[in-house]
Amino acid sequence: SYGFPKIQWISNDDYYDHFKRNPAHFTTNANNNYRSGVGTSKYAREVISATYFRGDAAFFNRRLQFVGGIRAEQTNVKASGPLTDPTRAFQRDANGNVLRGPTGTALLIVPTNAGLPYSELTYIDRGQKTQKEYLRLFPNLNVSYSVLENLTARFAYYQSVGRPDFNQYAGGLTLPDTSAPVTTNTVISVNNAGIKAWSAETYKVRLEYYFERVGALNIGAYQRDFKNFFGSVRFPATPEFLALYDLDRDEYGIYDVTTNHNLSTTVRMTGLEIDYKQALTFLPHWARGVQAFANASTNRATGDGSANFAGFTPLTVNWGASLTRPKFAVRLNWNYRAPQRRGLIGVNLNNSIEASTYNWGSKRLYTDVNADYNIRRNLTAFVNMRNVADQTEDSKIYGPNTPDYAKFRQRVDYGSAWSIGLRGSF
Repeated sequence: SYGFPKIQWISNDDYYDHFKRNPAHFTTNANNNYRSGVGTSKYAREVISATYFRGDAAFFNRRLQFVGGIRAEQTNVKASGPLTDPTRAFQRDANGNVLRGPTGTALLIVPTNAGLPYSELTYIDRGQKTQKEYLRLFPNLNVSYSVLENLTARFAYYQSVGRPDFNQYAGGLTLPDTSAPVTTNTVISVNNAGIKAWSAETYKVRLEYYFERVGALNIGAYQRDFKNFFGSVRFPATPEFLALYDLDRDEYGIYDVTTNHNLSTTVRMTGLEIDYKQALTFLPHWARGVQAFANASTNRATGDGSANFAGFTPLTVNWGASLTRPKFAVRLNWNYRAPQRRGLIGVNLNNSIEASTYNWGSKRLYTDVNADYNIRRNLTAFVNMRNVADQTEDSKIYGPNTPDYAKFRQRVDYGSAWSIGLRGSF
């Protein structure tokens, strides 16, 4: 679309065939192979044991109904990942004391530039072991009240959890060289196995109005408060933190730790939802069988940790109509998505990247058309047309002060997909 030729890609099949015919054209490095294997050798096992209590109650001739209870979940995690420990290459005496040269420098079993022998001593496959357990309680309550025969009010309260991914426990541990002078860059680097799972507390209200036999109109709102989102932190090693990784307090207590932690701030998500569906029975007889629908949802996130919401879409709208007759059915659907905020870009003043700069997916509108025609009772011809208007997916990168001409990054054209065929049952 921009005057450039199509991108050329290497064929993996042809590349592999060339390797089999000409292995001498390729080289390998035993040290790189070893480090690559250890770096991807991770293990994690999570066991979640749960029990719950639920109760139901109804009052005023069942116009007011309660459903509620509490769920308890016990989580146990065992994991292991790569361990980087330069001290394992130190020569030691029979008592485990480090042997040092005339200048006080620790003597090495093999030099640091020895390649594979040094890596095998200091980079250990699944050498970091982690165990973690925690108990969480999740109360919930659902209330409905029949205001009128065709009008129902609903309220819900519940709590939910977002557990850390397995890499939080099996991501690996990098220890400093204890024989070297301590500098600002001499740190223990690890994912924090003691981090808490983030939690959310949600309140929802909803009104549901039913048109007699022909449709419904629903309006709802919610508020969800997130706590304990994850962030980066540096702090002096504490006895509690060292105990998580079975590290000696006397040897490693002087170092700082770079890891992640739970943010103390709360992120609040609020939203509004509306749904409408109705058979248009008031139309003339020739337009019988027409139905219309529409729904929309808006979301807003506030708080210091709101950048955790990658893929956050502030507005989504769907609408459409259908015509159904004994012999055929036609459906038209539209889907609109507002600009979608994706990942946060780190601040880089050298590249003029300011704070609050994000990857964005641009707004887009999809139009879909589906049609069925009943040739006979067990045979149907169909046409499904996805993205009829050939809407592209654009990506942008911009912050609060990025000019319009500098926002565009990439355009992907998936095209319009049409499926035409016969569907039968025999």
